[in-house]
Amino acid sequence: MNEAMTPTDEVLTLEELAAYLKVSETTAYTLVRGGEIPGRKVGREWRFLKARVTHWLMQAGEEDMEKTGFVQRDELGGEFRQEGGQEYVALWLPITREEKAAQIEKATRDGVNVSELVADYLRNWAKA
Repeated sequence: MNEAMTPTDEVLTLEELAAYLKVSETTAYTLVRGGEIPGRKVGREWRFLKARVTHWLMQAGEEDMEKTGFVQRDELGGEFRQEGGQEYVALWLPITREEKAAQIEKATRDGVNVSELVADYLRNWAKA
């Protein structure tokens, strides 16, 4: 009995999986190796049923969001994420991309936390 393959039977390679998820192959491979994404090794290569990957994507509930820190929107349209029992609220900084790059470079050079530099920057901006 030779039935026609349905779209839910579609088999993906690691490269196709990465494209489907819109992530790098390295990220896809990390998720696979960590047991996050259902797949099977066939010979030396990984294969994935697209339907199972889609099901895995749809299973991301509140618990998964909190565990992995997905950005969510509140009722006022603001962005936030929950991670490790903490809630983090996003805010737009009055800073250009060039200034941001300079702050990150300075933090790396000085071996300090970028958040501390941003907090100092905001304090100085608020005083001005």
